[in-house]
Amino acid sequence: MPRKTIHLAVVLVGVVCLTAVLSRQAAAQNITVRVVQVLASNEGEDYVDPALGALGKRLKKTYPYRNYRQVGSSSQSGGVGGTLQFALHGGMLLTLDIKGCQETVVSMLAVVIQGRTRLLSTSLSVGSGRTMIINVPIGNDRLILAITPYVK
Repeated sequence: MPRKTIHLAVVLVGVVCLTAVLSRQAAAQNITVRVVQVLASNEGEDYVDPALGALGKRLKKTYPYRNYRQVGSSSQSGGVGGTLQFALHGGMLLTLDIKGCQETVVSMLAVVIQGRTRLLSTSLSVGSGRTMIINVPIGNDRLILAITPYVK
């Protein structure tokens, strides 16, 4: 075999091995995602659920509603290429497809469905421990989802 061919073969084998190792490391990364569900409404008096803490203050500044009630909170774990599903208030379902993780930034596709109807589909890139807020209209109210990934 000519020398150039041998060198090229060695380089290609090295690249393939490095790619396989990096792919396994990315897939092996454990990512826990916490989803807090908040129902925002103009019905009733001004109220911010104390369980929301600092998130309640953030929501009050961002969304013009009278009251904010936490209606659910759950966490699930998975890795890159995995799918997490969360049952939501009002019979909806949130699906998070974990697309990638660069250092501590998690890329996900978020889809909210009710029955067979897709209500929301959006791409998210969120730093570990940071919270991204998305919302879904429910009549005159909103279901606000605070999504926080944690990379371990």
